[in-house]
Amino acid sequence: MEDWNVLATSVEGARPVLMAGLRRLGVFRGAGYRNVAIGRVEDVPAFLDAWRDAMAADTILAAAVGRVLPIVRTFRLDEADPAATLLSVVEPLAAEIDGRSFYVRFERRGLRGVLDSSEVERLLGAALWRRIEEAGHTPRVTFDDADVVVAVETLGDRGGVALLDRAVRAAYPFVRVS
Repeated sequence: MEDWNVLATSVEGARPVLMAGLRRLGVFRGAGYRNVAIGRVEDVPAFLDAWRDAMAADTILAAAVGRVLPIVRTFRLDEADPAATLLSVVEPLAAEIDGRSFYVRFERRGLRGVLDSSEVERLLGAALWRRIEEAGHTPRVTFDDADVVVAVETLGDRGGVALLDRAVRAAYPFVRVS
């Protein structure tokens, strides 16, 4: 599945329960990593509402869910220079962050020894900072209830980016970074 707009994780060992719940609301499959699923839904806000309702009605499903991320963009990493790919995907998001506090969270699956999560977070955060400054604005990074969290997830050579603003995180407690 190349065109996915939702990434979901389960707690350890509960992926079958997660998948059963997700498949009622969209087209989902395993992502090639334990406890991770990706999928496509037609209407992300409607999916988030339906998922919240499904979790409220089913305590077993609610207990199985790790987190759910609405993905705004997917990409393939350049094996020769994955950091350059990440920069090219994240830098244009500066316009959407402009004027709001932010931070970057990077969850790497695969690419062990190729990408270091902390280094990538610093690299992407610094790139966004520069872009916001270049636009004539004052960037603000805060890890305490930021206006928006830029969540980048990789699954081997595939990846997705979520922009998690405060309102979405408040309305949907399952939308969070690790």
